[in-house]
Amino acid sequence: MMGTALLAVPSCTDTWSEHYLTEDAYTANESLWEVLEGREDLSNFREIVQKAKFYRDEHHPAFTIEGEDTVYYTFKDVLNGNTPVTVWAPTNEAMTQEEWDKFAAMAEADGYNLQQQFLGNHIALYRKTMTKSGQETFRLINSKFATVNYDDSKMQKSHVVEKNIGARNGLLHVLDTHNEFLFNLYEYIKFSGDVNTFSDYLVKRDTVSFEPSKSIEGLPDENGNPTYVDSVYVLDNNLFGIKEDKNGNEIPIPYENPTSMESNDAWMNNLKNILAKLDAEDSTYIMIVPTDLAWENAVNKFKPYYKYVSTYPRMDKTKVSSTKGSSSSIFGARKSYENGKGYETVDSLQDVNINMDIVNPLVFNVKLQPNKGTVWTLETFISGGYRECEYLLTTVGDTIRDVYEKVNGVKTLVWSKNSLFEDDGIKSLKEMSNGYAVVTDKWNYPRSYWMRDIDVDASEYKVYDKAPSTNVKEFPINNSISKDWIDQYGRCSEQKYLHVEGRSASTNPEIAFALEGSKQGDADAMSGKYDVQIVLVPRWYETSQDGARDTTAVIQKNRLICTLYYWDESLIGGSDLNYKKQIKMVSDKIEYSGEKVDTITILTDVEFPVSYKNLLQTYPVLHITSDKISKDDEKANYSRAFNIDRIVLKSKEAEL
Repeated sequence: MMGTALLAVPSCTDTWSEHYLTEDAYTANESLWEVLEGREDLSNFREIVQKAKFYRDEHHPAFTIEGEDTVYYTFKDVLNGNTPVTVWAPTNEAMTQEEWDKFAAMAEADGYNLQQQFLGNHIALYRKTMTKSGQETFRLINSKFATVNYDDSKMQKSHVVEKNIGARNGLLHVLDTHNEFLFNLYEYIKFSGDVNTFSDYLVKRDTVSFEPSKSIEGLPDENGNPTYVDSVYVLDNNLFGIKEDKNGNEIPIPYENPTSMESNDAWMNNLKNILAKLDAEDSTYIMIVPTDLAWENAVNKFKPYYKYVSTYPRMDKTKVSSTKGSSSSIFGARKSYENGKGYETVDSLQDVNINMDIVNPLVFNVKLQPNKGTVWTLETFISGGYRECEYLLTTVGDTIRDVYEKVNGVKTLVWSKNSLFEDDGIKSLKEMSNGYAVVTDKWNYPRSYWMRDIDVDASEYKVYDKAPSTNVKEFPINNSISKDWIDQYGRCSEQKYLHVEGRSASTNPEIAFALEGSKQGDADAMSGKYDVQIVLVPRWYETSQDGARDTTAVIQKNRLICTLYYWDESLIGGSDLNYKKQIKMVSDKIEYSGEKVDTITILTDVEFPVSYKNLLQTYPVLHITSDKISKDDEKANYSRAFNIDRIVLKSKEAEL
């Protein structure tokens, strides 16, 4: 927005001049343009200034209407106007003729990028006299930050060989080299031409909005509606997930679901973003930037796990009230998910989900990375500091950790977080004006990140259905219990567990859970392979809340039967979408000793035929019931009631 003050300057009206002129006294009669006309050593720079249109933003070059003709403003008009500016002009020898020719050609074919990458990188608002001392950092009109060392007569890495050449509308300084331009991450992805697939994905999420409060209003039209002599447009991007308000504060960008909650497309999660404003010049981002090859390989790798069908059952969650002890009946509920607005085919729905999962973990804010008492800078982090981090923290709050698995019984590192910056697929490390881009031919995140375990907290909130004769109650775990006690008997993951029992001693309780992820990333089941586990809690925990085992408590065993229900394309068109009418897989009888918190694998190699990834209102369901208890079982301390901590769908590919 630093260039906004220049947008209507070529009109040279008295009103404009009175609004923008400083109190600086003019010490010369010539304009900056007229000064350039007298300098043959600056003729290449002058030629580009004369040709280059001035852009309000990427899509709006500034212009005026003369009669019936549209006349575009050029940088010549800017340097001939009344708004005070400072120009650092490179001499003809500052660049090769080939470089000058490239910029001259951009004046004809790519004026906006010429402004951002060259002319706007050499002009600042107001007078920046080189007679000061010390160092100053300020914004150029392309919004980049520049540093001038007045004592050494340097602008960035360039030497100022002539300085303080006065003009009635500013100052001219002469450079021996051009001021080096650095893309910010947004500009690099969009304009560099290095990552075209990513660029297309980014550009589709650009939003340009007219800002009347920041625009200069002119005379009303014949109908009394306001017109603007200078219209200001603001560019945001939905991928960022944040934007700046009028006070410069970052605020969330509300992503509008493709359609309203009443429509079928409301089954889709909001598209993910990165919670990082990639065009912010004062940021410190490290970003993994996949090339076209990396993007293509990631898509091909993901596709088997993102198999969607045109219709899913609606599986509305029900929350059980602890006071009422009952849940709403969902039997007979039916609503199909049809590909609608924005998703014309199953393939397009697949692409949307895959692409947003590729992009979601790419950005790291260096200032927020874990450290050992020191504050990371971009240079210290990217030069190897990342190796000292226990984990990496993405801008969306996910942690990227080393991956281990047991090899011949030995815990072995199979993927290192450091490989994001050191892998042999990395093409280059490019410095940006707001960080670094790690350009890579490999989307090198572990499968444990994108095909996560689904970890479901067995709380009342996750109860999908239960028999009328079944009661549930949540029990907390005492946080004061000792580490030795925990090591011996275990602790629940969420500091609480769910007690499930029948309303009478002879009733076998039945309960079903919605298998939606509640852990990092809100993982959903994909069309991949899982082992299904349940975590059970001893009954005697209920009488051991003082931090020690109640030795008088009787250990109670359980024998359970678990049934997993899930959707299949063959069921499309069925008249009854009751979850018990879906595909099912029944476990063997599960024996639980009741002695400690125990993780029990109930089903192995379950491969879902369809993906639930990033879909709302649809998911697999796990039904758990107590097996029949005989009198002999009762004597052996078997109980129909049981305690459950959580349910885990363990990704076989991501197994640690």
